[in-house]
Amino acid sequence: MEIQPQDQKAILQLIERGVEGSAAKLAAISRTDWQIRTTSFKAYATPGDYAELKAASQYFFGASCQAPGKMFLALFTSRSAAIITKAFLAGSGKQMEATVQMQEMAIAEVANIVINAVSNSLADECGMAFILSAPKSSRGARADIIKAAFGDFAARGKIFSAYIHLSSSDLSTDCTLMLMLDDLIVNFILNALDR
Repeated sequence: MEIQPQDQKAILQLIERGVEGSAAKLAAISRTDWQIRTTSFKAYATPGDYAELKAASQYFFGASCQAPGKMFLALFTSRSAAIITKAFLAGSGKQMEATVQMQEMAIAEVANIVINAVSNSLADECGMAFILSAPKSSRGARADIIKAAFGDFAARGKIFSAYIHLSSSDLSTDCTLMLMLDDLIVNFILNALDR
């Protein structure tokens, strides 16, 4: 199934709406007021696009959630993971060390909030409920994390990504949200959008 550029744009707008809706929930659990904006989007469509996902990279933290026909993945550089963890630990009012395990937990929590907000945006448009798995944490090279989450990209569905900037009064960082939707889900979304 080919997705036309205008249809890609419509799906990406739903993703953006979900990302923006996650700010209040992040603020509530971290006791930090966050500004969240999506700075760029991409719909992966060509072999070259998929090759880009396999490129060598630095160390990343990731968290993924899935449901039939849907896979969501949030990726943070190790620097971003440290910043996010620091914000969460500072909000707790306790002196705690930002261990690798704490970073994994903080990233899983942030990913869970952002992913569910985006999933809800897509589901609401379709008049459906998307029930996702609990977040699964991972860390390592970006290509390895993506491969573990998405497997054989082109064979399983359409991949979209959003580059997200998170900032508060004290810090600024970024993450990449990726999602893979199978053709059935894409059709549901496009039909709901009258495409």
